[in-house]
Amino acid sequence: MFETKRELFFPVELVPGITARPVQPDELWAVFGALEGEIFAPFGTLGAFEMPDERWKNLNPLREVYSSTHHEWFVFTDTTESKNIGWAYGSMRDSMTFFMTSTGILPAYRRRGIYGAFLGRLLAYLEILGYERVISTHQTNNRAVLIAKLKAGFNITAVNLDERWGAQVELTYLIHDDRWRGYERAFSLQSWDLPPQKQPES
Repeated sequence: MFETKRELFFPVELVPGITARPVQPDELWAVFGALEGEIFAPFGTLGAFEMPDERWKNLNPLREVYSSTHHEWFVFTDTTESKNIGWAYGSMRDSMTFFMTSTGILPAYRRRGIYGAFLGRLLAYLEILGYERVISTHQTNNRAVLIAKLKAGFNITAVNLDERWGAQVELTYLIHDDRWRGYERAFSLQSWDLPPQKQPES
């Protein structure tokens, strides 16, 4: 549905030698499965709830409905070594909101500007699609990602307590200036400079 608009932004070289490319879900999950253990601790070891295997099949009708909404799947690749180094995926939360579900980058590739470059590109793409808001949730001690998101113009909008993922901070990016100002008025906040709007690179 959005292939033509996606091609304006992806695939793209985020930093020298590192690309982000859109993929189909099967490839995303293969990369996720191969790299997850090197990027995140198993949630079970953190005390998070894990649903019994026998109940997963009961979710199939709901998962089928959910699969029909808008999703985006990306893989990050080190082209100099022909090696996948991470992923990002997300989906429509409602008709105006995109949820950045998960992003993971191998530790050896962090602090190189990869995440920030991808974030800017993704926000510009989502704006072209017509989204008004972008949200994400992060563990409260994931300082690197929280700082990157705040620098990009996200606001802290909630703290979530989720039995599956633990304590999380919710961040929200408001794409249009009038929505930013409406947010400030609604919550009696001091007005600050608006974040730079993300534009596609030529």
